[in-house]
Amino acid sequence: MSTKKYLLHHFDDFFVVLFEKENKANKLVILKDKFTVNAKEGDLLEVEINQDKSGYNFKILEEEADDTKQRLLNLIENMNKNK
Repeated sequence: MSTKKYLLHHFDDFFVVLFEKENKANKLVILKDKFTVNAKEGDLLEVEINQDKSGYNFKILEEEADDTKQRLLNLIENMNKNK
């Protein structure tokens, strides 16, 4: 089974659109019915293609997302200090 990290880009009427973290050119579009995790736009997810069930397994990577968020907050704070 193949596992990759994706960023949840947006929801539209019937689909969820994700972009691969390491290669933004790779887009994954999933029917909302098959999206089995309570995630929001901007969340980092680990997505495993489940060949047995003809679907996907999802895991929200909160720790990595929190680290990224903290780095961005620190960067903004440093920029504000240097004004």
